Amino acid sequence: MKLKWSKKLTLVISSIIAVFSLLGNLFLINKVKDYQEKETFKVINVFDGDTFYLENQQKVRLLNCDAPELKYCGGEEAKKRLEELILGKKVKVEWVTTDKFGRSIALVYQGKNYINKIMVKEGWVFYEGRKFEGSDEFVQLTRDAREQGKGIYQPRCYQKENPTNPKCSIAGNLSRNTGEKLYHFPGCSNYVRIIVEKFMGDDWFCTEEEAQKAGYTKSKNCYDKSFQGD
Repeated sequence: MKLKWSKKLTLVISSIIAVFSLLGNLFLINKVKDYQEKETFKVINVFDGDTFYLENQQKVRLLNCDAPELKYCGGEEAKKRLEELILGKKVKVEWVTTDKFGRSIALVYQGKNYINKIMVKEGWVFYEGRKFEGSDEFVQLTRDAREQGKGIYQPRCYQKENPTNPKCSIAGNLSRNTGEKLYHFPGCSNYVRIIVEKFMGDDWFCTEEEAQKAGYTKSKNCYDKSFQGD
């Protein structure tokens, strides 16, 4: 009798475990389905060329993409292009991380379009250089966009000399890494390598006083030299 009762008890316990296991699997399946459904959102507003808002008011930034501020060269065009690609449309968002401003950083897809890649390929954002799967391709796309003068790399935004007034050849550069504002002029040791990226806020100046008034400091590579304008 004890043996039979033990077998019945074991069978009951096994049945209960099987039921809970089935219910658990169904729960997980539903959660995965729910998560997958919530990956897709409608874009209700585009802030600039790399940031936008979803219908749930979540702020999203394109991973490894940095568009110009709207006030800088190419800023409005970059925003317009992103609007053409995603505004009012459903996008699939692959979350990666969150930045210090509380924005969700993500890879974004609209249909078959890989939005991060398109914005880099067309030159409307510059690649920030963080490593991720496929980043080598982004490096090459950035190089191609720069060489072909696309987007923010077009001559009016990316300059090795002042196209409007060659005599005003003091180049003011804003460091992406430190935010430091330095100016350089002919005679400074690294001047030939300087590029004025107007999409970053860089600019040309006619006098050192003018550059200093705009918040720039003379580069150490200029030593004790002074700008000798024509």
